[in-house]
Amino acid sequence: MHQVLGGGVVPSGDSASRAGHDTVQEELAVNRPPLEAREDVLVRLAMELHARIPMTKFLGIHFEAFEPGRIVLAAPLGPSLNHRGTAFGPGVFTSAGLAPWLLLVRAAWAERLAVQILLRRCEFAIHRPITGDYRARCDTLPALEADTLRQGGKVRLTATSQVCIDEGEPAATYTAHFTLLGQPGSSGAGEGDLALPFPEAWRT
Repeated sequence: MHQVLGGGVVPSGDSASRAGHDTVQEELAVNRPPLEAREDVLVRLAMELHARIPMTKFLGIHFEAFEPGRIVLAAPLGPSLNHRGTAFGPGVFTSAGLAPWLLLVRAAWAERLAVQILLRRCEFAIHRPITGDYRARCDTLPALEADTLRQGGKVRLTATSQVCIDEGEPAATYTAHFTLLGQPGSSGAGEGDLALPFPEAWRT
């Protein structure tokens, strides 16, 4: 219902409430990247990763999620299939190892740091047979000591990823112990260890 005031039409309380809600939703839609755009970014990142590390293309590894503190890599069982009908360990290891490393690459890029990322050592364990498509995820990453790295210093940190095939317990776990070497004079400063086509908006 509308009220007529001074020759104009004024929305009733319910109509005004709906109009306000619609306005808020429109503003949120404008400020939030469309789903298709986010998916396009992940597809482009996967294509570049495949070009730079061919093994990832063979294994069919692609990005399911890639956020500042969270990454999920998905891979089909087929390329890693062994004679027992389960995933061959090295294929799973590759996905599990990439997850924390790529999260670290993005973190360095976001901080405009040029670093060399070295894997000192790692631990990998398969807890149960992987009988289907799987996902490697890393949800935590220690904060980077940006000032130390900008001065050409060395930083050590540890990150863990999990490989899952369902909502149950992880099928495998991987823990990486990294050494980061700051490269203050590098011409690639700001691009991290791997020059993937990250959107500029991801720096915020």
